[in-house]
Amino acid sequence: MTTTHTAVPRGYRSPTADKPIDSVDSLFSHLYDAARLELSTIPLYLYAAYSIKTDNVSQWSAGPGAFRLIKSIVVEEMLHLSLVRNLIVAIGRGDDIKFQNADFVPKFPSPMLHRVPKLELKLSRLTTDLVRDVFMPLELPAKVGAPEEPGKHYQTIGQFYKAIFDGFQRLCGIDPVVPSRRDPRRERELELELFKHNRLDLQYTNTYWNEGGGGAPIIVNDLYSALTAINVIVEQGEGMDPDQQVVPIDPADPKEGMTTGLFEAPHYVKFKRIADGWEPIGEVYHVPENPRVADYPEGPVRDLGQLACAAYTYVLALLDELYNTSGMDVKPGARSPRYGLERVFVAAMQGLLFGVVKELVRTPITEGPHRTLHAAPTFEYYEFPEDVPMTQHLKELCELVLPHYPALGGDNGVLWLISEQMPKDLGTRH
Repeated sequence: MTTTHTAVPRGYRSPTADKPIDSVDSLFSHLYDAARLELSTIPLYLYAAYSIKTDNVSQWSAGPGAFRLIKSIVVEEMLHLSLVRNLIVAIGRGDDIKFQNADFVPKFPSPMLHRVPKLELKLSRLTTDLVRDVFMPLELPAKVGAPEEPGKHYQTIGQFYKAIFDGFQRLCGIDPVVPSRRDPRRERELELELFKHNRLDLQYTNTYWNEGGGGAPIIVNDLYSALTAINVIVEQGEGMDPDQQVVPIDPADPKEGMTTGLFEAPHYVKFKRIADGWEPIGEVYHVPENPRVADYPEGPVRDLGQLACAAYTYVLALLDELYNTSGMDVKPGARSPRYGLERVFVAAMQGLLFGVVKELVRTPITEGPHRTLHAAPTFEYYEFPEDVPMTQHLKELCELVLPHYPALGGDNGVLWLISEQMPKDLGTRH
């Protein structure tokens, strides 16, 4: 497996709202927690979406519409996660963050980071109450013009990202409070200093996975592109105001929306459509709340739950590998390892992880604390053995459950994806 990473990255200090960002370490600390925050939403939303019964259901029936809506949100959260990591790479701290890290992967239930009042994030089947009580408060925008709340804690994601936005400006010599006081020469010097260790070749640039969502990755190479990336995250996520019903399909290029008429709803409004019944949920699997693999009965169900955890951790490891692979070190006519990883990552998300989870939610639990319910992915960190390549171990886990879940085999099945499409040496390169 890849090398073990320490719980506390270099220079990290837990961010607080009462201290403005005035150093690279403080900026990195905020961005690190922004990545943790973005990652914490993805299992949360996927779990709810996977609980919807969509097999053999018409696309016009209740359920598929809500599924597509949540899927579009997850896709954009993946974009936000990549934008945050691009920002971290841009300030020269890319080596200090790894997604495949037991201390980085979120646990459920857990309080949302940097939010007062407390909001508990939990894995639960999709209901209008879950959307109204958890998802909408998570994405709640701050009212435009509302004064910032004093104290050590942030009240909304928007406040947290506003601190990061101001921090980038401050470190580039611009006073966020009185931006009219400008010294262009000094600003340029500080901007070059902030981005002097940038690795453009390690930033994520392609959106093969972004079907169904808006926006695109942004190459962060200066203050303007950094602020643009932050604005994309905020506008797509919560919108700039609770009354804002639409945002440009590409917030980085809002003029395109004005000329083409391409707009979409921010996440808060999308979830409100589900909570208000405009997108009916339909029939759902009754899955446990905040399950653990250890709670599943020993045998095929628990083994399948382990495979789901391994697939989830594997996807995070692929992202780490992608961010560790240069997109420029390719000789003319040669295959690009970076391009290959980008395509493999899509297959791992859409084919591998979803393929395993689809079998899991169909499986009734016949004994133990969750008896009478259906199994579901727990999104726990999986510790791969150190002496076996990750892909090989993943294949072994899949072969273990294949006799009980034959749908995982066959052409273009999960086992085929692992055997034929995934990198053979993942976890042994470093």
